[in-house]
This record gives sequence, structure tokens and C-alpha cells, in this order.
Amino acid sequence: MKTALLLSICFFILACNDDGTTISKPAPLADSVLNQRWTAIKQLEDSIREGDLVLRCGSDFTSETLRDFNQQEKLYSHSGIALMDNGIMYIYSNMAGDINPDEVMRRDNIDSFLTPANNVAAGIYRYDLSPDELEKLKSIVNSHYINKLQFDMNFDPATDNKMYCAEMIAKSVEQATANRILIPKSMVNDELRQKYLKMALQKKVLPSAKAADQREYWSIDNLYLNPNCREIKKLVFGSPQKPIRFPTPENYEH
Repeated sequence: MKTALLLSICFFILACNDDGTTISKPAPLADSVLNQRWTAIKQLEDSIREGDLVLRCGSDFTSETLRDFNQQEKLYSHSGIALMDNGIMYIYSNMAGDINPDEVMRRDNIDSFLTPANNVAAGIYRYDLSPDELEKLKSIVNSHYINKLQFDMNFDPATDNKMYCAEMIAKSVEQATANRILIPKSMVNDELRQKYLKMALQKKVLPSAKAADQREYWSIDNLYLNPNCREIKKLVFGSPQKPIRFPTPENYEH
């Protein structure tokens, strides 16, 4: 069984609720609130430069669950890199799910990536890159985009032909800087493992807790909570929907 099974089953489970139906979307914001948030987002957008790490947290319960994989700061659920093409700034990222069913690397306009209609937090962070390193980073990320890098549903950092969002950024930055910048990893600890084993057992995905051994992974907070990355600006509007509560493994009935 693959070492990354815990993360992959998490994504499998997050697609449905307890009875297998699709999770409802958050209620739309009032126009006055949305306009205020757009004003703040536009001010944040003005600070974005090429090579910046752009982070967000969605307003849905899936984002609430995914940000829980961060062990230092549970704020963001998705990550991307800002790069210019023909005078337009795009955010390059890897994602899966309904928004990207092809599961190939995509790029989005800043407004689409950070829209407050679907996000409750956004942040801009900057790596300590030289001009040459920035050019290398652009080349690496663009190559992934052109070659339609697949999203890694197994969350296995040992493979390079498929990558999840934080993995793509961590590996690209390390490669562009010839490992001058190394992005630290987190460990799947007991608390995190038990939390998602509850979800797995509810869906009868795993036979036992032994399937989720401790292992290393890149979380989103690993990307920016390190000495080579500094905060430029962040916005926090609120919190996403809370995940469904699942029974504990010890109370699960086979």
C-alpha cells in the first residue's frame, strides 16, 4: 500500500457527505460585503510580483479540512506561483476536484484565483530569489505547465511526473536555487492520522489504522514559514465551513 494513502483517501472522501450526496456550497455573500472584499483583494493584487507565492483558503468545508494538514499555521488550503506571460500575471497551480477534472496543471487570472466569492483568506509571500534564480523558476514552472503536469492523487513526493500543489512549488523553488533554498517538510503525526482515519473508516476505505504510517509531506505552511520566504500581505475574511464530524475508529462498527 502506498505511503501516501492517507492524503489520497482524504481527497476521495471530501467529494461526498455522509450519505454520498454532494456537499452544499456556502451561501453567497451580500453584494455590500462582496464589494468590500473585492476592494481589499485589489489592493493585495497590486503587491504581487513575479515569483511570488500566492495562497488562498476556500470558503467550503473541503478547504477547512485541507488547511488542517498545516501543522504550524492552519490558514491556507491552496497554493500557486505568480508568473507573467505576454504582460499578464497568472497564478500557476496544481489542483484536482470538480474545478479541475482533468487534473493537469493550470494557470488562472489573479481575480479568478483569489475571488472573495469563494475564498475567506488570501496571502502573498516572497522568496529570496536572485534574478537568475527567478528566471530558472519561470522556466521550470512554465515547462510543467506546457507539459500538462498531472496532479498527484497519491501525494507521493518521491515521484516527479505527478505533483500536488505544495509539492510542485517546493520542488520548483529548490531546483531553481540549486538547493540553496530547501523547503522543510512536515510529518503525518498521530493526531492528524487519527483524524483522517475516522473519515476513512466511515467510508470503509481502509481496513485498519496501520495503513496510515507516519511519513513526510510538504504542507502549505512549509512553503512560507521558513527563513527564505517573507510575508508581503495577507487578508483573512473569516473561516470556511466546518467539516462533517465522523465517528472515532474505536466506535466504528464493521
